[in-house]
Amino acid sequence: MDTTTQTNVQPSLFSGDNELMKIDLYLDARFGQGSIQAVTIMHDIAELKKMLTDEIVHFVFEKTDGTRRDAYGTRAIDVIRKYDSGSTNQKPQRAFNGTFPYFDIEKGEWRCFKVDKFVMIDKDYTL
Repeated sequence: MDTTTQTNVQPSLFSGDNELMKIDLYLDARFGQGSIQAVTIMHDIAELKKMLTDEIVHFVFEKTDGTRRDAYGTRAIDVIRKYDSGSTNQKPQRAFNGTFPYFDIEKGEWRCFKVDKFVMIDKDYTL
């Protein structure tokens, strides 16, 4: 009989996406692996990322001062070119620190929010 200890570590559902893997690990550390809060936020962030790839999305997150922020963002390069106030359309490279970057069409620049402060996606928003 084998007496070695086995762990219940399962591969991440996001193993093909480095950004989502980091977010998944961050949320598990923050709320506990498999907690309802971590799973719910992770699902929503994955959906947000997919939506931002092709369109402008209205979503809400809590700012560090506790107020809620309605954001209108994208990661679609063709949309960013229309709204970019800077000299580049490239996403800034930054170390992962629990944040999720998006291009804010109202500000005309890249912004980010803490993933554990994500509130919701407005799925009824259309542009």
